[in-house]
Parts: sequence; C-alpha cells; structure tokens
Amino acid sequence: MTTSDAASAYERRCRLLMRLAYPPRFREFRGTELLGTLLDLAEPGQSSPTLRDGLDVLRGGLMLRLREHPPVGHWFLYRLMGSQVPWKYRWWARDDIQGRFFFERHVFFVVLFWGPYSMFLRSFMSNMIFTSFSASLVFLGATYLLLRPFKALLRRSWLARHEFHPDGTSYVPIPQRPALTERHTPPNRTMPEE
Repeated sequence: MTTSDAASAYERRCRLLMRLAYPPRFREFRGTELLGTLLDLAEPGQSSPTLRDGLDVLRGGLMLRLREHPPVGHWFLYRLMGSQVPWKYRWWARDDIQGRFFFERHVFFVVLFWGPYSMFLRSFMSNMIFTSFSASLVFLGATYLLLRPFKALLRRSWLARHEFHPDGTSYVPIPQRPALTERHTPPNRTMPEE
C-alpha cells in the first residue's frame, strides 16, 4: 500500500469513526477540526486510527450525545406525541428529526402507545388464522403502511414545531461575530467653521 493510499484509507476510517460517534450538527460545525487533529496524529503510512485514538473519539461523541439529550420525561413525550422539547434541546431534536430512521422510530412508538388496542386486535385475530406474534406484526405493518404517505409532512411539521425550516436551518439566525478588521470606528467629525 502506498503512502497516498494509506492516507486516504486513514481519512476514510476517521470520517466513519466520526460519523458513528458524533451527531451531524457537530460534524457540520466542528468536523474539519476534529478530522485535522486526527490526521495530525497519524504516523506516515498508517492506514487506520490507533485503538486509543478511536476510543477517545467514541468516548467524546458519547459524552456529547448524553450531555445534549433531553431529560427522560421530555424525551418520552417527544417520542410518543411529538411534543416540543425545551429550547435547550431543540438542536438535539433537529438531529433526531433529520436522522435516518426517524419515521420508523416514530411508528414504533406510536404502536407502543397504542399497544392496549393491539392486544384487543391480537385476541380477535388469534381466534382466526393468526398467532399473537403474527397479529402484532400485522398491526405494526398496517400502521407503517397507513402513515407512510405522511412521512414528509410529519418531518416538516416536527421541524416547524422546533422552529426549523424544512431544510433544517433555524428560524432564528445565529449571530455572526464581527471580524477583527471590522471594529467599530467612530465617524470622522469635522469642526464647524466659525
């Protein structure tokens, strides 16, 4: 393996490690810094991060995810009924809503919430040709198929509830810090002529 092949393999593995560890928002804003640090740590010809570096990245990502996760009560209401999480956790909600399998997680929790009704359905269907397990699968599949046409609408409405546009940008713009060269200079004052 040549040095350039090892470097590209190392970078690919670092990006995969970051994708597993950190939420998308962190990778969007700080991903290049973390990747640059990992690339600086690489020895010449190294094709993957060391075990210690990999565990450090995973630990950092896990700690960030735990720190930004809403409390259990807010999380539970968010999952079951789509209620708005407090402002502090809205970026977590954005990552969750835009994440992979958002719709499937929502359907699973809807079915979990409506579980008592599925028990009735199972008892009714178990007298027919279904076992209780297959009746549960039928209920889950039917719910998924009924809600599937509303997938994009559901995602848009949940993003709007947390004050995000459909593309995930915030309604409230992030204030930009002025550059060092754009410091406030007082206007030129001229003395009035006598």
